[in-house]
Amino acid sequence: MKVKILFLDDIFSTLFRIAHTEEELVWDDNWVDSIEKALIDPNDRLGVDFSLVKSGDIENWKELLDKEKPDIVLMDLYWPEQARKKYGDHKKGTKISLDTLREMRKIYPDLPIIFYTILPDRKTLDDCYENGATFFMEKISMAIPEVHNTLKYIIMYFLRKKT
Repeated sequence: MKVKILFLDDIFSTLFRIAHTEEELVWDDNWVDSIEKALIDPNDRLGVDFSLVKSGDIENWKELLDKEKPDIVLMDLYWPEQARKKYGDHKKGTKISLDTLREMRKIYPDLPIIFYTILPDRKTLDDCYENGATFFMEKISMAIPEVHNTLKYIIMYFLRKKT
């Protein structure tokens, strides 16, 4: 079984990387690395070939989806630099992703979309689900692949439900 994941996160955007120092990026880079290692584990016995398409280009989400045809989308909730650029206010970072999610749902109503952020609250969860998120997970600060292994099983569950 092959599974293509579109991994949309501002950590992959030039805009975000320019705005932050290497020291500020370490935590996110380690987290992304641990997710990638959990999914693309050569010793995995599940028989699933996960491939990741990483992008920080949320503005061109439609072109990405049309080109890559992912089985699932893994998307960051908070896009501060894109919000600063678009609205002049980094605090509107969730508006970027929720607006994108609503637009995605118009064209791809059945595509599993997993949202994540660090330290979500109830309103955040409700907003994500009301706008079309399939699942929500907390961005866990532990950057070791074993902590993120559960993501494989969540993805497989959603893909089994689609068929």
